[in-house]
Amino acid sequence: MNAITETTKETQIFSQLANKWWDETGPFKALHEMNPVRLQYILSHIRKHFKDTPNNADIKILDVGCGGGLVCEPLARLGYTVTGIDQSAEAIEVARHHAAEQGLNVNYHCNDINDIQEQYDIITLLEVLEHVAHPEYLLKSAVGRLAPGGVIFFSTLNRTVFSYAAGILVAENVLKWAPKGTHQWSKFLKPSEIIMPLQNLGITPIDIAGISWSVLARTWKLTSKLNGNYIGVGLLTV
Repeated sequence: MNAITETTKETQIFSQLANKWWDETGPFKALHEMNPVRLQYILSHIRKHFKDTPNNADIKILDVGCGGGLVCEPLARLGYTVTGIDQSAEAIEVARHHAAEQGLNVNYHCNDINDIQEQYDIITLLEVLEHVAHPEYLLKSAVGRLAPGGVIFFSTLNRTVFSYAAGILVAENVLKWAPKGTHQWSKFLKPSEIIMPLQNLGITPIDIAGISWSVLARTWKLTSKLNGNYIGVGLLTV
C-alpha cells in the first residue's frame, strides 16, 4: 500500500499539470497565494521550537507530497536541509529543474514515505492528506520518520458545508483556483480526524489555525475559524 496515494484521479490531474507548478497565474494560483501565510505559520513555530539550534542547516525537513517544490524552495533558501518527496515523477522533475535554476540544494525523490529510512526534525503534510486513500496510515508513516522531539505540520480542508461550497463549487467551478476534480469533499478531514490519530502516535498538539481568504484584502490570512482550510502543528513527545 502506498502511504501517499494509490494513483487516484487527483494524482493524475497533478501529473498532467506538472509543468504549471511555477505558473503563479495558472492552475496552482491559489497555492502560490496561500504559500506566504503557510510559511509564516511554519517558520514561527520552527523558530520557537528550535531556538537553541542556531544553524538552520542542522535542521532536517521532509516535505511529503511536495509537488513542484513551492514549500521546499523557500525553506532551502533560508538554509534548512530540505528533502521533498512526491508520487508524481513529473512533479519531481519540475521541482528539480526549478531548484537548479534558482541555485538551491533540495533533495527531491519520487518516493513513497515508506521508502524513506532517515529521520527528520520536521515533517510537513501540506494539502496532501485530502488526496490519499488512507490518511491515518500516512500520519503513522510520517510520525515514524520523526526524530525525537521533532514537529509535524499538517494543512488540509475541513469537511463542512462551507468547505464544499468554497473549496469545490466556487474554487474549482467558478474562480478556477484549482483544476476541476482536484478535490473530493468526502476525503476532507475534520481536525479531530487528524489530531486524535496523532495523539495516539505520541504527538502532542501545539496549535491549530484556520486559513481563510480575505475578500477585502484579497489575500489569505490566519484565523480562528476552522470551517475551511486549516493548518496545525504537533510535537513528538515519546
